[in-house]
Amino acid sequence: MNTGVVVHINEELDSDHQEQLSQKVGSLNGVYSADVQEKRPHLMIVDYDPNQTKSLDVLSGVNSSGVHAQLVGWI
Repeated sequence: MNTGVVVHINEELDSDHQEQLSQKVGSLNGVYSADVQEKRPHLMIVDYDPNQTKSLDVLSGVNSSGVHAQLVGWI
């Protein structure tokens, strides 16, 4: 069973930093994908297994990259 969360990124990241962030968050245990939205670069959609990780762990992974962010919703 997968679930998704929307993360709002406060900083304006260039495409290289977006890709690095997506790769870092995507490598977290239980995360299947982490994609910064091309048309809405302040939003990242993260698909994960709630039996392996928590939404706060996803947010912590984003914040540990030096990026300020908040969870804004679940999908």
